Amino acid sequence: MKTLSIFLVLLLIMTSIFIVGRKSLINWATFFPQSGSVVDITQLPHPIEHHFLQTSDGVKISTFFLPREGADKTFLYFHGNAGNASHRLPVALELWSLNANVLLVDYRGYGLSQGSPSENGIYLDAETALQFLVNNIGIAIEEIFLFGRSIGSAVAVELAQSYTFAGVILVSPLSSGKDVSANTGLGLSALLIGNPFNSKAKLHNLTSPLLILHGENDEILPIEMGLELRDISPVPTKFIRIPYAGHNDIIQIDPKSFYSYIRAFCE
Repeated sequence: MKTLSIFLVLLLIMTSIFIVGRKSLINWATFFPQSGSVVDITQLPHPIEHHFLQTSDGVKISTFFLPREGADKTFLYFHGNAGNASHRLPVALELWSLNANVLLVDYRGYGLSQGSPSENGIYLDAETALQFLVNNIGIAIEEIFLFGRSIGSAVAVELAQSYTFAGVILVSPLSSGKDVSANTGLGLSALLIGNPFNSKAKLHNLTSPLLILHGENDEILPIEMGLELRDISPVPTKFIRIPYAGHNDIIQIDPKSFYSYIRAFCE
């Protein structure tokens, strides 16, 4: 009996170490935040506003809101896993030019936001941003388009499980954390980290029209990931293959066409 008790205690300790280590491993491998802002939030040019929002777990997150008078749609923008939201303001301004309001979110631990990033944490940040648009700005959910780039695609899919939006736009999306591990040659790591950011499992719950844009030469999240999401999507889905584009230059390689695809989808 004493031996059994010692074994159970050791098992409990090892399980706790594994769980803590798993979460730390996922966060270490996924998030590359940059603190601060490349723009002075006290002297922002028109039409950019800065707002701090309080999440349900008490974290203060930073957002940039670009309101447009007479807008017929709103983009809720979730950025990739490196840098911060201020680096994406040029993209936000292009979306704003499509007669749209834009809310650009800095996940916890990024930019001027408090806390440290985690999968569940950035999902809470997304929900907080949505409620700001609905409750503070007065925008209806059915007028909102989710715009998720790279890891932000997983955030968009997570949020889209619970609501019906005007549409969901995924740019260079990942299919699942397990697939990313396999693509990087670290498939065995999936035994330790499980399958975080599992968009392909969640996509079955989608009720909003879907647009996927993926670069043919994406070296980080191969185009096969986007194609897999297209093939399992339960909603009307438009897939745009961007010739010659990699992961980081998918917009820059032909910006005029890129934004025309988004305009056409929204219309």
